[in-house]
Amino acid sequence: MNIKLCIPGFAQLKPTAPKREKILAAAAELLLTEGFHALTQHAVAARAGIRQSHLTYYFPTRNDLLRATAQYGVETLLAPLGSIASSGAVATGNAAGDVPKAEQFRQLLTPEKSDRQWFRLLVGLLVASDEDPGIRQWLQEFDARVMAILAAGFAAVGTPLKAEQLHFLRCAFTGALHLDMQEQSEESFARVVRTVEMALDAILPPRAGPSADNLSELPSHTSEFTP
Repeated sequence: MNIKLCIPGFAQLKPTAPKREKILAAAAELLLTEGFHALTQHAVAARAGIRQSHLTYYFPTRNDLLRATAQYGVETLLAPLGSIASSGAVATGNAAGDVPKAEQFRQLLTPEKSDRQWFRLLVGLLVASDEDPGIRQWLQEFDARVMAILAAGFAAVGTPLKAEQLHFLRCAFTGALHLDMQEQSEESFARVVRTVEMALDAILPPRAGPSADNLSELPSHTSEFTP
């Protein structure tokens, strides 16, 4: 499930940041700038400016690194959703420039091109689970956690969803990205965006309230690493 990317680049971290965070920030940056196949222990260590032996102390295998990178990325990506959901009562949209939280939440769920890389990472982990059964269990727990956070977020902004509605939204998003992988064009990604918009239209109340001008003023969470 997509949440807008708002991950700081490795260079933006403080020199005193924990080494593990530096490794994961470097891994996320490498994933988004060079793609899934570049996400190796050697390349991540080089990007983080550390010895590979230091990296393997934290992440003994590439699969360990991939799992931690996915976890780090999604936990960071979920932060804007949690912020909106916990910021008080849903805005009415009546005041000038006032955007309902439900609409802000929806905007954060709109796909962006960096989602291609995160999707590819999760597909890579799924393939690796054939040889490492522990990954499959982790993926199930990971997916359940993401769905639970999304369910809580939708409820908090006044649009609680049933489990089957969340499942439908997840299928629309992942299915559209899967088809996009075959083409990787502007047109195929536009279809991803439209598919998710249609899925949201099907399960959420009609969009009333803020004007198009207000929506254009929503804060951007798009990653600087979007290809």
